[in-house]
Amino acid sequence: MKRADIILPGLYSEYRVLQGFIESFAASERYSVGFVEELQLTIKEAFVNAIRHGNRERSDMAVSCGLSAADNILLASVRDCGKGFNLDELPNPVDTENRFKLSGRGLYIIKSIAEIIGLESDQDGSVLRLRYIPY
Repeated sequence: MKRADIILPGLYSEYRVLQGFIESFAASERYSVGFVEELQLTIKEAFVNAIRHGNRERSDMAVSCGLSAADNILLASVRDCGKGFNLDELPNPVDTENRFKLSGRGLYIIKSIAEIIGLESDQDGSVLRLRYIPY
């Protein structure tokens, strides 16, 4: 099993560092270009959500990401310092009343590419866990 973790300040501009981290991990695992693009998109959405909703855009709060590869499965986690949320209570962004809202599509995008295998919260924050089948 290969595992890598990174901890970043809660700033949107730090996604460039996270992007390089993901690219390096993906290259070492020899993932396809198409899969890496999907991975980047979903992790970016989770990272932005962690900053915006979890950390409430407080730059003094960190966001961490972990990647773990084994047996043709990739597990990813994105942790923030927030209280968490209930996946079942989120509005569906494709419902008529939500189509023109400026936010609310991040988890919809993530779910269209990855399997959400967990959303856990504790005294240190919350973590979104994702599973991928790389190609």
